[in-house]
Amino acid sequence: MSRLIPPNSSSDGGADAPDPASAPGTQREPGVGLGALVGRLAEEFGADRQTLARVASVFGEVSARAPDLFVPAAGTLASAFKDVEASGGGDAGPVHAALGEWALDAENEPIERMRRDCLRFQNAMTRGVLRLYAGDPERCAESLLALQRFNFLQLALLASLSARGQEEGGVVRTLPTPEYAAFMEIFRAAIESHRQEDRRLGLLLLQVAKVEQVDRLLGLQKGEAFMLRVTRRMREGVLRKQDQLGRVSRDQLACLLPHIAGEGVAVLAANKILGVLEAPVPIGDRSFAPDAVIGIAMYPGDGVDPQTLVRNGKLAARAARGTAERVAVYDPAHGESEEIKDRYEARLRYALEQGRLDLAFEPQLDLGSGRIGGLECGLRWKDDELGMVSEARAMETAETSGLVREVTWWVFNNALRQCAEFARAGLQVPIGLKITASGLLQPDFPEFVGRTLRTWGVPPGRVVIGIHETALAGALEQVRETLVRLKAHGLRLGIDGFGTGSSSLDNLAQLPLDEMRLSAAFVTDMQRVAPHAKIVRLLVRLARDLGLRVAAEGVEDAETALALSALGCERIQGGYVSAPLAAQEIAGFAAGLAGLLLRPQG
Repeated sequence: MSRLIPPNSSSDGGADAPDPASAPGTQREPGVGLGALVGRLAEEFGADRQTLARVASVFGEVSARAPDLFVPAAGTLASAFKDVEASGGGDAGPVHAALGEWALDAENEPIERMRRDCLRFQNAMTRGVLRLYAGDPERCAESLLALQRFNFLQLALLASLSARGQEEGGVVRTLPTPEYAAFMEIFRAAIESHRQEDRRLGLLLLQVAKVEQVDRLLGLQKGEAFMLRVTRRMREGVLRKQDQLGRVSRDQLACLLPHIAGEGVAVLAANKILGVLEAPVPIGDRSFAPDAVIGIAMYPGDGVDPQTLVRNGKLAARAARGTAERVAVYDPAHGESEEIKDRYEARLRYALEQGRLDLAFEPQLDLGSGRIGGLECGLRWKDDELGMVSEARAMETAETSGLVREVTWWVFNNALRQCAEFARAGLQVPIGLKITASGLLQPDFPEFVGRTLRTWGVPPGRVVIGIHETALAGALEQVRETLVRLKAHGLRLGIDGFGTGSSSLDNLAQLPLDEMRLSAAFVTDMQRVAPHAKIVRLLVRLARDLGLRVAAEGVEDAETALALSALGCERIQGGYVSAPLAAQEIAGFAAGLAGLLLRPQG
């Protein structure tokens, strides 16, 4: 793609004509004034009705059959796709109108960032096409061509609006904040100037936590509008004319404070910025508090090059997240553990992008039948640099790096796909899936699980979602609401580790649970530690009184298995049954399980 729009795109057919709908103070109806432009560009780029119908079909199939890849488009555009798909590709008008409404956001958002959002959507949909239609070359080629033409249409529309705005000052009135590469060049020049003058330069690294929530709830474009308004407040309310502002990541801004006396001035500026960001930022009919923190790094004391100073500013910002002040000056101690965290985060991102994650399945023994009673699914991550990473460490990294949604979605989608494959091989047993508190509280998690069940044709009653007791801390109402929504899809729900946290019996009774899993902390040594044996007996009795089935983790010998069976425990897992296995090992294990007898070893 050497050129996005033909040479005459911004001068013929009305692209250079003033759009009355974009005049300041004029009431605008969504899409009005841009319809003719969208239609002309659609014609020029071959995005006809058949193309849009193909894109709508791909959009629907990727969202339904490959939900781990799906990147939602803007709400109006998604609705337009559904209209086109429902009508069999008849009228292109809804998509043209939706594109016009989407493009009007260019007035409040940097064009370049919107272009990158287009490409992200294109990349995700392309991966979906390659996964879904790899065995059908003709259909695959047709879908990829349609997506390419539609993406060209989006980019051409933004390019036309950008050109018109630069000529007339009517659309793009705010200069975009420099992105990472451009900002680092500005930073490099500032360091050289301060080196020659022997002056100090301050860097404020602002991390805005709430942008991820805006992205998730309203879409990437609204997330960018949110960040733009944050930068506008900073420029108008705090920053001096000579201060330089730049973008270093999706949710991080960097600000250069030239010629300052010391870090005290930087701390003062940081507190002023946090002051102007205290009030919520309106986005549509919603408002979001930025939830910002600031890390401070000083040239030359904390680094003499842009990369080192930005890195140290990020480390200080992470440290600030755990303080009441929400501001932290870089200290070398910040980097000792953070370097390890950064390494794990980078490797986890790489594993997600390159498909290097895997699943392991820990068999459960049904104590009544002596057969396999279920499979506990867990994340298995073997990294070329880090070696075998525990599931706990992997999920901790996902939590701290903002990847918990992506990892959770990956695990659930692939676990249910594997469950369907087990069923086709004749093994129809429950699959247990654990979820973290933050994964459970993703607003669209129940809907995602419902779509994934339909995608792979897995009966909901064959899936047990386990939450740890600690997930109840401080968010019981949200947890209960989410569990009710999951229950409406027909899933079974369990609680793990009850008795190891601080939740009350009342909390347990309020939740729509189906089973309780006894923690290995009590089970493993219950034959040797009398208090643990008493706790296990009490928990089994409690579960029975509440109508819950009972499973136990950490069973390492036949004596413990027999004791649990006598108490009324129904399923066990642990070293006595089997270590976690790869998917291809499960069939052989299930076939040989009949030989496992519940008798003392030795």
